[in-house]
Order: sequence, then C-alpha cells, then structure tokens
Amino acid sequence: MERPANQRGRIGRRTLLKTAMVVASSSLTTGIGSVSASESQRVHAGDSTEIGDGAVTAYATTASDGTLSSLGVHFDDAAINALGEKEVAVPLAFPSETASGDALDLHQFSFAKVNYLPDGHWPEGVYDVPHVDTQFFMRDHSTVTGIKERPAAYSIPAARMPTDHIRPPAIDTTDDGEPDTPLVEAGRGEPIADPNAAEHQEDGEFTHTHIYGAAEPDGDGIGEIILFEPMVALDYVKQLNTDVDARLKTPNEYFTADEYPTSYVVQPDDDGVSIQLTDFESFTGTAFVGPVPSRRR
Repeated sequence: MERPANQRGRIGRRTLLKTAMVVASSSLTTGIGSVSASESQRVHAGDSTEIGDGAVTAYATTASDGTLSSLGVHFDDAAINALGEKEVAVPLAFPSETASGDALDLHQFSFAKVNYLPDGHWPEGVYDVPHVDTQFFMRDHSTVTGIKERPAAYSIPAARMPTDHIRPPAIDTTDDGEPDTPLVEAGRGEPIADPNAAEHQEDGEFTHTHIYGAAEPDGDGIGEIILFEPMVALDYVKQLNTDVDARLKTPNEYFTADEYPTSYVVQPDDDGVSIQLTDFESFTGTAFVGPVPSRRR
C-alpha cells in the first residue's frame, strides 16, 4: 500500500478499529537462489532481477502430478541486505511453462510485484516501518498499471469479501477531517484489511500479515479481489530462522471459479527467504473455468 496523496484525516489504528466496530454491529537450487520444496515437488523459475548485489526471483512449484502447489518470490540474502533507505518496486512474471515446455496452470495469477518501503505506509502507527510488500496479482500487468487513484465508489458483493475483512476509509470526501471513503491506489487497487489482525490491536506489533486488494477492472460497478499481498517487516525477516505458515481468511467466492491459495508462507533457507502462496483450494465464482469440484473444508 501507499499513503493516499489526498489524505486529509489522520489514518491510524483507531480509525481502522472504529470502522471494524461499525461493520461488526527440502532445498532445490534453481541457479539463482534456493527455494525450499519437498522431494515430490519441482521448482520452476520465472523472472529474476537484481537488488543491490543480490536477486529476487518469481517461481512456481508443482506437485508430482504437475498441479500447482505454490507461487512465490525468493529473496537471496544479498538482496535482503541491500534493502535500505531507497524504495524498490519490481514486477516479476511467473513462469508460464516448465523446462520441458509443458504449460503451467497458474490459477488466474499473472505476475508478482516486490515493493520495499523504507518508511512504510498507512495506517500510521501500524505499517509505518521498513517492510516488504509482496504482491500477487490476478490481472495482467497492463491492467494493473492502468488502475488510477480514485475513491472506491463501486460495491463489493458480500460473498466476495474475505471473512472479517473491511474496506478501510482512507480519504475525506466531506471535509470534516475524518476519512470516510475507501481509496483505490494507483497500480494496485483498494486495500481490504482484517482489523482483527494482531498489529491492529492496542499492544499489537507488525511482524508479518496479509491484506487483499480489490478493483473494478470491468467498469461495471462491482469490485472484485485481484490481489493477495503478504507483508513482512524488514527487521523481522532478517532474524527469521523458522517457517511462518499462516492460514488466510478467504471470501466464499471469487470473480471466477478456480483454485485459490488459502495460506501464505514465509520460509527462510540457506540462501535467503521465500514468500509464497500455497494450499490452493477450489472456490466458486460468477464464471466457470472447466469443471470445478466443491470447495474443500
């Protein structure tokens, strides 16, 4: 997320919680880094780019039957250590096929974007620390870059809203000093957040979390989830020595029926750390992509 350019009211933990109360009445070497995977999985490298003397690499893993098991971005140690006072914004395409030329089914996902923000972003007192936002987009790059900053005036059907999540107000449209309307951020979409997350509580601390992003890509007045975004504080990831496996709160349906991730993992290895989406499960949607089994519980 970025801080809204037209913010007039102070956006912080109190605003987010107030809104919530209202709503509630083994290691495989790829040649460019190490990605942890089980012996039955294969790693497929996508785009890679340099950060300082290191590199970040998008990748996919598949199970023995060829089905997608995870999508991720690997940061080698040199890339992590290069993150300092300068912002980083790097798009990375996922691989579209295996080394043998077989097509990969990425389940709506197109590319990732690594955003490192040395000053963090809103809400104040929550995410305003150096951290990495790893964004997994379900629209192509040209569509995402075409998203303009504006008030989020569309509606989002209840079935498409993740459990316990809200649309935090970010801009003041009535000039009363209080944010009252959600914001569509340029090149990203509208943040969809869980006010019950640990970092939003009175004594909470941001170490790692996940937020969604929504947009109205079809211009029909209906918003949809287009983005999964694990966020990790830089100080936290630098000292991490064990896997973080976090279950996601999901919506009941997405814009189209397919398989979608239900967990994110932050996984250190001998060469750096991976941030990945995993545990893909079937969800319904407004359009169907082939036969879709019932969602697993």
